[in-house]
Amino acid sequence: MICSSQEPFEDGFPNGDELTPAEEAAAKEAAEPKGVVKFGWIKGVLVRCMLNIWGVMLFIRMTWIVGQAGIALACVIVCMASVVTTITGLSTSAIATNGFVRGGGAYYLISRSLGPEFGGSIGLIFAFANAVAVAMYVVGFAETVVELLKGADALMTDEINDIRIIGTITVIVLLGISVAGMEWEAKAQIVLLVVLVTAIVNYFIGSFIPVQSKESAGFFRYDAQIMWENIGPDFRGETFFSVFAIFFPAATGILAGANISGDLADPQMAIPKGTLLAILITGIVYLGVVVSTGSCIVRDASGNLNDTISSQFMANCTNASCKFGFDFSSCRSSGNSCRYGLQNDFQVMSLVSGFSPIISAGIFSATLSSALASLVSAPKVFQALCKDNIYPYIGIFAKGYGKNNEPLRGYILTFGIALAFILIAELNTIAPIISNFFLASYALINFSVFHASLANSPGWRPSFKYYNMWVSLAGAILCCVVMFVINWAAALLTNVIVMALYIYVSHKKPDVNWGSSTQALTYQQALSHTLHLSAVEDHVKNFRPQCLVMTGYPNSRPALLDLVHSFTKNVGLMICGHVRMRNPLTLTL
Repeated sequence: MICSSQEPFEDGFPNGDELTPAEEAAAKEAAEPKGVVKFGWIKGVLVRCMLNIWGVMLFIRMTWIVGQAGIALACVIVCMASVVTTITGLSTSAIATNGFVRGGGAYYLISRSLGPEFGGSIGLIFAFANAVAVAMYVVGFAETVVELLKGADALMTDEINDIRIIGTITVIVLLGISVAGMEWEAKAQIVLLVVLVTAIVNYFIGSFIPVQSKESAGFFRYDAQIMWENIGPDFRGETFFSVFAIFFPAATGILAGANISGDLADPQMAIPKGTLLAILITGIVYLGVVVSTGSCIVRDASGNLNDTISSQFMANCTNASCKFGFDFSSCRSSGNSCRYGLQNDFQVMSLVSGFSPIISAGIFSATLSSALASLVSAPKVFQALCKDNIYPYIGIFAKGYGKNNEPLRGYILTFGIALAFILIAELNTIAPIISNFFLASYALINFSVFHASLANSPGWRPSFKYYNMWVSLAGAILCCVVMFVINWAAALLTNVIVMALYIYVSHKKPDVNWGSSTQALTYQQALSHTLHLSAVEDHVKNFRPQCLVMTGYPNSRPALLDLVHSFTKNVGLMICGHVRMRNPLTLTL
């Protein structure tokens, strides 16, 4: 019996010393301190993913997207994002059920499938993208607070600087909740989900209750003429893909559960079940909001009760609002001075709702919960990357604290990055920045499944069967296409960064052996080519010497080795042979 003195490295073994899934699970269970908090699929994955997907876009940008793209193209935008996330969710589920899953989320899944080169490069930018996402959600929260202050004429300085001040205070509070531990963060998420669901229900109830005082602001009631007027696009300074770029970060929360894989009681069950159900529920709600807002709110409204029309001018009015006695053409013609409607009012869902303060609470809940999830995800992914020692000078962030191995140093780093982007204070500027980073991560997750299936490695046996290698490949290509369509310059920069990190890790050659699909495919190709060559006759043009040299121990006959090497060089094959004689009756220990 061989005994090993190697101790578990917090949540596994360092670098390449991998065990079988059963041994790994047993080792982890033995290494875990008592009292560690573990989450099931509802609290750990479903709630977290839903909160992250129902982010800042749901309440303060979805109506604007409907105004710009129209109902039809807005549904296309939601469906496009859902197709990308669903395929990625299926691929994530396949990888997550292929063996024991440690902490590290997307980084762990990609690195153990495609190797350290791809895993290391995508892990770094994925952690950075989550840190920037914190800023995006916090700025969305700050925008809403500033709108409320502006309505009460209580601005501290001006709108931009107030967003920066409120955003800074908010991210400090969120950092305190995160540092307090995962248990407190999970409790906060549950409370925020209840508030968020209440706000969504409140909006839909309010949309069925027309109020005469709201008509001047563009909200009437469900009407076929309003729906028909809003069915087509009306892009103003935007394009289909620029609007899609702003919306897509709303769909990037699908890995929120997988990112805390080390804190899940049963990640192989929780990740597929929670992720796919969250994509389905949130996709239906987004489509419902698109159709609902486009069917009862006009694109432009002045908010002026005097913008009514008399019956004698009714025949000359062609807009949907004319049916209800309002003509907003004057504010549209005067340099688009309309302040209300889908195109102009980011807080229009508050107007429609049955009780507007609940919508404000929902916005706070959606933005803060998403920010909190991203603030937790980024350090967890970065900590796992640092543990594998792929990049120099970042090992200090691998250290964890407390019974849950919390990456406190990673929290501080994430806080600093988020704070820097909060100072930009422009939501529409921040959102497209992270779209490409998330899409690059999704592309590699999908490619991982295709590559592993193509390699046909004996170790590729996911228990989740609802995936297809060609669908995963199509998902990877779709992600790359969307990257370039959204912003070709940003996509090019993202690919350059990924390739630079890939080349660095390839050159460094980290001492790891994770049994990746890259190794499996290399072996398969080498074997296939060798078998192919065995059936091909030698030709004088392609002849390469292949020598079996009976040297005994190679260091015993250096002259013979030098002689054969002089004509094989590095273009031929030299195999050193040694025949070892022994008495078959002698037992060798």
